[in-house]
Amino acid sequence: MKAAQLDRYSREGRLTVREVAVPEPAADEVLIKVRAAAVNPLELLIVRGSIRLIQDYRLPQTLGNECSGVVERVGSRVGKFRPGDAVYTRLPLERIGAFAEYVAVREQVVAKMPAGYAFDVAAAIPLTGLTAWQGQVEELQVQSGQRLLIPGGSGSFGQMAVPIARALGLRVVVTGNERSREAFLAMGAERYIDYRRENYWEELSGVDAVIDTLGAGEF
Repeated sequence: MKAAQLDRYSREGRLTVREVAVPEPAADEVLIKVRAAAVNPLELLIVRGSIRLIQDYRLPQTLGNECSGVVERVGSRVGKFRPGDAVYTRLPLERIGAFAEYVAVREQVVAKMPAGYAFDVAAAIPLTGLTAWQGQVEELQVQSGQRLLIPGGSGSFGQMAVPIARALGLRVVVTGNERSREAFLAMGAERYIDYRRENYWEELSGVDAVIDTLGAGEF
């Protein structure tokens, strides 16, 4: 199969596409024929060597942290999936490799795709969804009824964070561009602030938690 691999860490982040063996699924793994893989800022951090203290890969390493596809084969202890199932996954950090035609991954980190989703859309869900969940539940430890502000939340992160926040019982305020207003209000945002017309720090009070997507300059 073809795979896009990193041969050395560098700022240029060049990958090499080469032929490698199709992985053999272990007893608790499924073999997925990849239909789409997402590209994230995490890939840029990996290729530059920025996370080597956390995870230092043995090179060459096939990149790719999340993907969607169709189950090709299952291991002997796999019970939830069968060949032909449409699935998506965020690969464990120590077992990345979604930039390939096939990937083998443990059953417990795979989920069936929601009905009606295209493969390219589904591939972009797992990592962003996990980030939104961890930010609210693990880091902020939000409680139902609290008010959450997401400055710059009109992008892909906000599209995942707002529905998760609403499911957790939060009231959500988002700032962003005007063209995204109706979509986020339809998702359940309590208020949407057009950053070109209003300064949220002058307009808001009673905010319990903030997830900033804009970076250090915003502070």
